[in-house]
Amino acid sequence: MEQLRTTVRMPAELLKAIEAVRDSEEFPTLSDFVRRAVEKYVRELRRAKIAAECKRLAEGENLVNFAEADLGDYAGRMAQAERGEI
Repeated sequence: MEQLRTTVRMPAELLKAIEAVRDSEEFPTLSDFVRRAVEKYVRELRRAKIAAECKRLAEGENLVNFAEADLGDYAGRMAQAERGEI
């Protein structure tokens, strides 16, 4: 995957807090830590958006759990069922 370079400005206190919690073996660099945090945040925002859309489409039915569904696992189980394995 192509990666682009960007610059992020943040308060010194936030950088100190990151360094206090960053595991240097899991996140060898500050960039690794920030990248993972941003990826996690984007995932959470996408899930929240999907959950809101599910709720809107359901018109009162609670379909929020579909936003958290493991579709890969579901597809695998459906394939097994179609083959008569489960």
